[in-house]
Amino acid sequence: MRKILIIEDDPEVREMLVSSLQPHGFELIEAANGRAGVQLAQVYMPDLILSDIKMEGFDGYAALAAVRYQPLTSTIPFVLMTGHPDEQGRRFAMELGADDYLAKPFTISALLATIRIQLKKQEAIKERALKPAVTRQESIDETPPPQSTPAPAPVHGALLVSDVATPREAARVVADAIPVEAVSRTTAAAGLSPVSMPVNNVETLVETYLRMLNRFHPNLGNTAMRAVALCRTMGETLKLSAADSQDLCWAAALHDISLVGIDREAVGRWLRNPRKVTEEEDAFIKRHPIESQEMLSDVAIFQTAGCIIRAHHENWDGTGYPDGLKGDAIPAPARLLVAAISYCSLHTLGIPALKQLKAHSGTVFDPAAVEAVAEAAVVAKMPKGVREILLNEMKPGQIVAKEIYNSTGMVLIRKGRELTDTLINRVMAINRVAPLDQNVLVRC
Repeated sequence: MRKILIIEDDPEVREMLVSSLQPHGFELIEAANGRAGVQLAQVYMPDLILSDIKMEGFDGYAALAAVRYQPLTSTIPFVLMTGHPDEQGRRFAMELGADDYLAKPFTISALLATIRIQLKKQEAIKERALKPAVTRQESIDETPPPQSTPAPAPVHGALLVSDVATPREAARVVADAIPVEAVSRTTAAAGLSPVSMPVNNVETLVETYLRMLNRFHPNLGNTAMRAVALCRTMGETLKLSAADSQDLCWAAALHDISLVGIDREAVGRWLRNPRKVTEEEDAFIKRHPIESQEMLSDVAIFQTAGCIIRAHHENWDGTGYPDGLKGDAIPAPARLLVAAISYCSLHTLGIPALKQLKAHSGTVFDPAAVEAVAEAAVVAKMPKGVREILLNEMKPGQIVAKEIYNSTGMVLIRKGRELTDTLINRVMAINRVAPLDQNVLVRC
């Protein structure tokens, strides 16, 4: 029996989908949010995932990205459903790896046709993958292979399906995505115990997160990569211990991990001007230091980094969040991190960025942390990346990092092209007639 995982936060819609698909012989697994869906995908390995896009917190795009970047689930067919279809959303879904994009309302016959097409395609892929092995076997030995023994219960890393209790709402989605070799979980009332993760899996985890972050929020991803490089250099200039330096670098890489699941548009407005988000969005976003710490709390090796992350929005004068810490009450590594992140988030590094940092020394930043950043910034090798700008922020000389399309999907400017006044004027003229995607990626 084919298994289908349904990720839908509206219980009535979820019940409608279940009741419509059950008569057709599918085993149905239900998830009420994106985080639970990703965890259930790891546990049950469904043949297909059907997910709504618009869900509070961890939405369908985030669930898709998490599933695609996990080795065990990366090839599962994934169909997104939306009540607000548009070309930009469809293109973004395809870039993340969606197999189909269904506009609501749709008929059950259309849904069944989509499911059967995707299952058939997946079966064909599996057959092609197995065929060469069968051919090699036949050429070496004509004797039929022995009947295989029944497969054991599915194993995800070293985590058996039978070891997993009901999905935890605050599941560390990205952390749980990486297979580990020594996992110990309990189902005590207090929750799940920390996971002991071999060091050779840590880099995979961090890389997975950064790839997801770059997909959703390129500016945050670019800042995180730069902050890692700067914090590594600060560890050397301040002569931190190897362990303290590593914890600082991990905190720099993972400090915004929970923002992957928050609405992209809201985060984009918040990054440009925090006053442009609603009170509800602001409250949700301001919880991200706590959420990021909690998402890492099951991974023992990240416990210290999680404490640093929790305090990375605290201000030296006590006006920060989430705990309103002030002065020396803020952990010293977090004081270094907030100054490093702020420096790396600025579009122009070097002296202009340091001037902005020093302007807030003694209020937002620990003066000693500002000096540490200034010393390290001179010698740090900062990686090149991309940043997201608005269409009206394009300037001659910028290099396009991702194709710019018109409203019908035709490429207007190809990736790698240098912007000129002529190109910019042409794009802006088209935008006035038929509005384009207002977000543009450029190299920096």
